[in-house]
Amino acid sequence: MFIPLDTCTDEFSEEAAAFGYCPVCGVTHSLPYGAAKFYAHKLRQELEAKGDMLLAIPDGVAEQQELQARLDALAGNSRYSTDYLWGKALGQMLGIMVCRKQDGTVGIVRAFSGQYDRVYEIPGWAPPVMDLVRYNAVNSAGNKIVNEYTDRINILAPSEKALLQQLKQERKARSRSLMSELYALYILGNFKGEKKPLKEVFHSKQGMRTGTADCCAPKLIHYAQQNQLTPLGIAEFFYGAENKSQTRQHGMFYEACEEKCQPILGFMLCGLQ
Repeated sequence: MFIPLDTCTDEFSEEAAAFGYCPVCGVTHSLPYGAAKFYAHKLRQELEAKGDMLLAIPDGVAEQQELQARLDALAGNSRYSTDYLWGKALGQMLGIMVCRKQDGTVGIVRAFSGQYDRVYEIPGWAPPVMDLVRYNAVNSAGNKIVNEYTDRINILAPSEKALLQQLKQERKARSRSLMSELYALYILGNFKGEKKPLKEVFHSKQGMRTGTADCCAPKLIHYAQQNQLTPLGIAEFFYGAENKSQTRQHGMFYEACEEKCQPILGFMLCGLQ
C-alpha cells in the first residue's frame, strides 16, 4: 500500500541498505537508506502505540475505505498483536521504502518479512512476491502427498527396514520436488522490465535457503515495480525479542541479508536510476 506523505524529512543517508550483484549486467546495484530510517522510526512508534499490525489507513490512500473496512473486520483478532513478536516469534524484520509515483507524489510502503503468525497478507502492508492463491494450492496438494508418506512410515514395524528406508527416500524426494514447484511461482522483475524465475536470478555459491524472496526488501522492490513506483530509499529494522542466534536486536537497522536477499537484489535493482 502506497501512503502519500504530507511533508518530507530532510534526514538522508547515502549508505547502501539493499544491494547485490546482478549476474545479467555484471554490476553491483544498490539502494540507499535515503530518508527511510526516519519513517522507520515513525512506524516503530505507531506499532508501540497501537499494539498490533492493524494500522489505520490514512487519508489519500487509494481504496482507503475498502482497506479500512478489511482492517475493521480483523480488529480484536489476537493473531495480529505485536505481543507475538515478544513471544514465540522472537521478533521479526520490518521494512519501509520511500518512493515516488509517476505524478511526483512521494510516499512510503511498509512490509514485514515472511509470514506474520502464519499470515502472508495484512491490509496496509506489501503483499508477498508470489501469487498467493497458486502458492497455497500447490503447497496444500504437495503437503498432502508428503503427509501420506509420513503416515505410511509411522505404521511400519521396525523390522521392515528396507521398506522404511525406501519410503523415507521417496518422501525426501517429494519434499524437494515440492520446494522446486513453490520456487517456480516466484517470478522476479527489474526496472528494465525484465522478468525471470527466482532460480535463474539467485546468484550465490551457497544453496537457496527457505524464505528466499520473502524478506522485506524483495517485497518492497517488487511492489514498487508492480505499481510503477520509483524507490528513493529503504530501511529494514528488527522489532521484538532478540532472536536465538543473538544477531538481531529490537529497534536496530540491518542491511539486506547475505544469505537470501543479496543474491537476488542485484537483478531486482537493475535499471533503477
